[in-house]
Amino acid sequence: MKMGIIGLGHVAELHVQALKQIGPDIFAGGWNRSSFRAEEFCARFGGIAYANIDDLLGDKEVAAVLVATSTASHFEFAKKALEAGKHVLLEKPLCERPAQIRELARIADAKSLVCMPSHNYIYAETMRRLHAHIEGGRLGKVVNFWAIYNKRHDASIGAPDLTMRELMIHHVYCMLFFLGRPAHVYATGTSVHFEDASAHDQLMITAEYADGKIANLWGSFSADDRSREPWSCYFKIIGMEGTGVIPWDVTKFGEPELPFWDDATYWDSFLQVQTYFLNECLGKGQQPLSNLDDAYDAAVILDAARQSLVDKRRIEIDFN
Repeated sequence: MKMGIIGLGHVAELHVQALKQIGPDIFAGGWNRSSFRAEEFCARFGGIAYANIDDLLGDKEVAAVLVATSTASHFEFAKKALEAGKHVLLEKPLCERPAQIRELARIADAKSLVCMPSHNYIYAETMRRLHAHIEGGRLGKVVNFWAIYNKRHDASIGAPDLTMRELMIHHVYCMLFFLGRPAHVYATGTSVHFEDASAHDQLMITAEYADGKIANLWGSFSADDRSREPWSCYFKIIGMEGTGVIPWDVTKFGEPELPFWDDATYWDSFLQVQTYFLNECLGKGQQPLSNLDDAYDAAVILDAARQSLVDKRRIEIDFN
């Protein structure tokens, strides 16, 4: 099986290095708006630097594609790939609007193709095992969930909605993986670091469940946690009979090219999501651990959180 990549930015580098670990010949090549970037990328990692999208999608050896462009073009390229008969692994956030996710699901279903969100965090073995323990009842009734992220990014990248779109999407799909759909959300945000004072670099989303559970989702691009046991990326679930905690910062290496690129758990999550996509979904016909319905729910929850930021009130979530 061969896989191509549409969009050869930084995240594509993590994906292609994961593919190389699974099999040296899986990566067929990729396309990028900048032909220079495509040539440079393929010179480093191998594969064909396709001149255009149609060449990539017309390659009969390519069975699947990763769409790793900017969010604004995800829907366009994922739809084009599905219509060309390719399975799709789609980077998050999947689309600009929830309705676009529903449209991708309709096309994938009609063509019997897999369109899987690259919700990479939940494919980590530690996350999957904790989920299994919850499903097995070992933690008893779950009462609260914490997803915490603190990692300073360059202040110049700040833009309205950046932190919500690029960071909090991880928290929300993890929350859905462990707890399912919440009923209400309340969100608050501040700007303490970004050069753009209108851009939140710290966000807190509190999600409430009909049965009383509360999920606390904290995301910050403003500062590193420099303590002995840092909350750089940290998950905790508390139940009546047990507790599960999953810290990152376990294995670190090198000088990071970008924030968090020195964390092995982050790198490994790309290997794990690619392994599941290729071996379990495409090879064995298994369903993704987080599917397009979950991606739709995550998009709806983030829209409700955005509304809460503007209205400064608790928002009831409408998943219809």
